[in-house]
Amino acid sequence: MVESAGAVVSVKGLRKGYAGKQGRVQALQGLDFTLQPGRSLAIVGESGSGKTTAAMCVAKLVMPDAGAVHLAGTDFLQADARSSARLRRHFGVVLQNPLTSLDPRVRIWRSVCEPLQVHEPGLTKAQLQERALALLARVGLDANQAERLPHQLSGGQLQRAVIARALILRPQFVILDEPTSALDVSVQAQVLNLLCDLRDEFQLSYLFITHNLALVEIIAHEVLVMYAGAVVERGPVHQVFARPRHPYTAELLAAVPGGPLAVAEPGAAAEPGFAATGCAYRPRCPRAQALCTEVQPAPASEAAPVSCFFPLGESPR
Repeated sequence: MVESAGAVVSVKGLRKGYAGKQGRVQALQGLDFTLQPGRSLAIVGESGSGKTTAAMCVAKLVMPDAGAVHLAGTDFLQADARSSARLRRHFGVVLQNPLTSLDPRVRIWRSVCEPLQVHEPGLTKAQLQERALALLARVGLDANQAERLPHQLSGGQLQRAVIARALILRPQFVILDEPTSALDVSVQAQVLNLLCDLRDEFQLSYLFITHNLALVEIIAHEVLVMYAGAVVERGPVHQVFARPRHPYTAELLAAVPGGPLAVAEPGAAAEPGFAATGCAYRPRCPRAQALCTEVQPAPASEAAPVSCFFPLGESPR
């Protein structure tokens, strides 16, 4: 990946492993991506595919084993404590459960302005409140709701408050880790529409983590499909979803209710588990050949957007 001029965030070669009962598990294998202003990237895959590990490593909430994350021209992962604190104002984070993201004893407007107190300590209480109320109003919460405690708001209202807190420092980049999974379907749509409006209004860049492919077309421009810690397919959302090339991508799309008729091919297995050697997806793949048993394909990259020796649309040799 060549770092693009003007990129909001540039990620190169992120790797993360954890000790397991049968040895070290590679939860993240060589993640690369670049995000330009106003663009959204979705990372999709099943539970355990490495999506959340990717988000946590990019945010430096979990320290990766290798790789680089460039924010504002600086490698965030190599920055010291003072520089890291300065760089953190360049991005916000929205997690899936808003109730656990807010202090239950603190009124909503005070929670929203907490980042301001850290990064702009010279502001008065009146200035903090004014900034918080203005942003809460932008996400659809009024002054009365701003005075409430978290348990006094609905799930959708809480997520709006968490979004406001993520944006209070006016970052260019926001990490959204399953931000609507704890919400009812109707509320999901409202929050997604709000996120799209905010992205367009403030030229935000989103890293959107989800297992729900139905949401990806709404919010993302590009998509990375992850399996067993590696990116197996990547590209523009409309292109990947219309003509998936990796059998795993096709399997995911086929499981979307009312989604595109992108099936993996007859005989595809859906059994869990990873191959001990070769391609991790091989035990589930209807196109697996001897080569897949022996060699692990390289993760998908911008130059080679599918991690498969026998991709869909090509005849197996």
